[in-house]
Amino acid sequence: MSDMFSNATAYERYMGRWSARLAPLFAEFVPIRDGGRVLDVGCGTGSLIQVLTESTRAAEIVGIDLARAFIQYARARFRDSRHEFVLGNAANLPYPDTSFDCSLSHLVFQLIPQVEQAAAEMRRVTRPGGIVAASGWDGMGLEMAAVLWEEARRLDSDAGGGAGKKRSCCGEGQLAALWRATGLVDVKETPLRIRTEFTSFDDYWLPLLGGIGPAGSYVAGLAPRRRDALREALFARLAGGRAGAPITLNALARAVCGTVP
Repeated sequence: MSDMFSNATAYERYMGRWSARLAPLFAEFVPIRDGGRVLDVGCGTGSLIQVLTESTRAAEIVGIDLARAFIQYARARFRDSRHEFVLGNAANLPYPDTSFDCSLSHLVFQLIPQVEQAAAEMRRVTRPGGIVAASGWDGMGLEMAAVLWEEARRLDSDAGGGAGKKRSCCGEGQLAALWRATGLVDVKETPLRIRTEFTSFDDYWLPLLGGIGPAGSYVAGLAPRRRDALREALFARLAGGRAGAPITLNALARAVCGTVP
C-alpha cells in the first residue's frame, strides 16, 4: 500500500485538500483534552495534526505513518517541539501499553487490511479512560472516486479488481461495531459530510495522474489509449464536455469514538 503513497506533494493535490477540509469536523466530534499525549495513526501529511496544533496549546502530538514520504513531509511542515513523527505500522504500534491519552486515525481505516488489529493496537496504547477515535470514507461515499470506478468498469468490467469495489470497513454502524468488539465503551458514531469542489475538469483529473491511492494508482497504470478513453468518459459525465466547468461532488465519511475502560 505504501507504494500508492510515495509522493507527498501528489497526495496533497489529490486527497490532502479534502482530508484537511474534513479534519476539523472529525476533531470537533472527539473530546480531546489539552495537555495530554495524542497519537495520530496514519498521520499522512498532517491534516489532523494541523487542527490539533491549532486547537491545543500543551498537548504532545505524535504522528505515525507507513509512508516514509509522508513522515518526511510532516517533519518539514511541523517544527514545534510538541511534535514527533515516526515511521510505523498501524497494526503493530511501537509503543508500550497505556502510552497515550488519546489515539486517533483520520481517513485511514478504509485502507488498512487488518482493521481489527489496528483498532486493538490503538486501544492497547491508550490509557484507561482515554479516547480512541477514527474516521474513514463510507465505502463508495467518496463520489469523486465512485464515479471514476463506475466509468472504469463500464469500459472494462475487471477495472481495478478489488480496489474499486465497496469496502466493508466504514459503512453505517461498522466502525461502531468494530469499536465495541475491541472492548471500547461509550461508543458513538457519526456521519461527516463535505463537498469536493473542483474549479474545472483538469482540477479533478490531473491530480489522479500522480498515482495516489487506489484510484490514482489505477489511472496512472493504464495504457495511454485506455486512460484517454476513461478521461473522455469522465469529462462527458462530470463536466458535460465543458473544460472550464466547475464540478461539485459529495463526500461522506464515518467517525467513531470510544473510551478505554
